[in-house]
Amino acid sequence: MTYDALIIGAGHNGLVCAFYLARAGLKVAIVERLNVVGGAAVTEEFHPGFRNSVASYTVSLLQPQVIRDMKLADEGYRVIERPISNFLPQPDGGYLKLGGGLERTQAEFRRYSAHDAEVLPAYYASLEAVADVLRDLAMKTPPDIGGGIRTWIAAAQQGRQLAGLPIERQRDLLDLFTKSARAVLDGWFDSDAIKAAFGFDAVVGNYASPDTPGSAYVLLHHVFGEVNGKKGAWGHSVGGMGAITQAMAAVCRRAGVEIHLEAPVARVLVDGGKVAGVRLEGGQELRADCVIANVGPKLLYERMFDEANLSPEFRRRIRGFKAGSGTFRMNVALSELPRFRCLPEPGEHHQSGIIIAPTLDYMDRSYTDARAFGWSKQPIVEMLIPSTVDDSLAPPGRHVASLFCQQFAPVLPDGRDWDAELPWQAVGAQVSGPIAGAFSRPCARRSPAAPRRAPRPTSPPSARGLAPGRRSAAGRS
Repeated sequence: MTYDALIIGAGHNGLVCAFYLARAGLKVAIVERLNVVGGAAVTEEFHPGFRNSVASYTVSLLQPQVIRDMKLADEGYRVIERPISNFLPQPDGGYLKLGGGLERTQAEFRRYSAHDAEVLPAYYASLEAVADVLRDLAMKTPPDIGGGIRTWIAAAQQGRQLAGLPIERQRDLLDLFTKSARAVLDGWFDSDAIKAAFGFDAVVGNYASPDTPGSAYVLLHHVFGEVNGKKGAWGHSVGGMGAITQAMAAVCRRAGVEIHLEAPVARVLVDGGKVAGVRLEGGQELRADCVIANVGPKLLYERMFDEANLSPEFRRRIRGFKAGSGTFRMNVALSELPRFRCLPEPGEHHQSGIIIAPTLDYMDRSYTDARAFGWSKQPIVEMLIPSTVDDSLAPPGRHVASLFCQQFAPVLPDGRDWDAELPWQAVGAQVSGPIAGAFSRPCARRSPAAPRRAPRPTSPPSARGLAPGRRSAAGRS
């Protein structure tokens, strides 16, 4: 079979790419190893009656233009904004709420520091000015290194936007790209709790300390995206993240894209020094002059290419390429909403990102633990309870929670195997601190590489407990 373009992997980026190519008139096919589209954005039942997103778990960074062009709303795409962005229980029995509007956040900050409340508008303005430029650059094709004079012209045109910033904003940009999150936040705020509220954004999904140079850049993560036209907002996809990719797949199929599931790629075919298609593990060959990879570079070049088709210098660079998250991802089934010791009754805090990481020092220890031991003895935990706004995810009166936990080394020291470790116990201990309740025994556990159609366990969640579900490397979207 011959196509104009083949895409390896049916994650959301692959689906978006397929849509635009098909809309341009190309004959496009996607080949996907699993029996479901979505990659990191999949919703599945992890315990009888309980469904949740399996990896990516919250929405903000999906490009508004993609949503419009694909007309995802026509396919049921719907995102519910968080009433407040984050809720941070404090060790002294207090709490900090972030979001819900500038004036409301300032009022919350005044409980901790009048100075911090006063400088908050200027801090937001600093981030937003840089984020506006980066949002625009994100929709432009990066200069093609090695592309000759056109590369230099494109680089100059795109760099002009940064050069056009006022000198104060250029300094902000330099700070964000070179300094640590702590160095930047120390220059703005006094309160440890407030610095932690923002500092979490610098390490979420990032295997780093808030003291790591360059970690300040990830502070932009907080304001870069948008939901329902509101910049910097985050929200829940009704039906879980899988609802987004199922909608994308439906749009792609209507545009003529062929999506082949359970079609793992064994080899990228090369003919005369040019890509010629792919060979599936079952032996079938699909031909195309253009092959697009919606998989990581190491997986692509170390497992899907014959070494003879890659230069020794390129192979050396790929061997040295490193990419890894410090994340341990869990889904849990809840018999009821957790009762926080500092704010026990149901409220808007249950619909926010619940951050268990009270200080930057705590976050730094989490990272240094992981570097020395393999995983943190006191993990950073972000909990979301999407069933508070989406009752399709759990039985009546029950709930599901996403736990996004850090730091966990991608590769354990001393040859240890992740399948023999029990990091969910450390997570349970941390979650149990501010919550009147405890984890029960695991009711489901598997590695991210296991087939998604594996049989489900049948043990029920404990009363007042949290029943841990899957673990996975994961991220936001």
